[in-house]
Amino acid sequence: MLDAPAAAQKFLDSMKDTDKQHLFNALLGLDSTHSLNCNTSFYSYRNLKKLLHPKQSQAMQSLHFSNHSQEELVIRQLKDHSFLKNSYRIEILLNRQTYDYRLIDCLLEQLHESCFADIYSYA
Repeated sequence: MLDAPAAAQKFLDSMKDTDKQHLFNALLGLDSTHSLNCNTSFYSYRNLKKLLHPKQSQAMQSLHFSNHSQEELVIRQLKDHSFLKNSYRIEILLNRQTYDYRLIDCLLEQLHESCFADIYSYA
């Protein structure tokens, strides 16, 4: 398994520019959502039928991206329910291998650099 910066670079190397722009926009939205929810948990009494199912996960959003090398990036935002407590978590899979949020940070950093390098090259 590659480390996060190398995996991000390898994934981006075989993507078209339009796909990189879509990925960049999606990751910017994901990053803002994740920064708000990453340390959030709350208790809810609204749905007491969840007491019968002690631990469940509910998908909030799922993002799928692929490149020309048939590599696949899947990002799932999940809401976990346990007893009366709800919490947020994120799953990041690149070629079916689990990564932590550092991969998203590396992808955003490299996409940000490439986007601004293209802008400055036109000036």
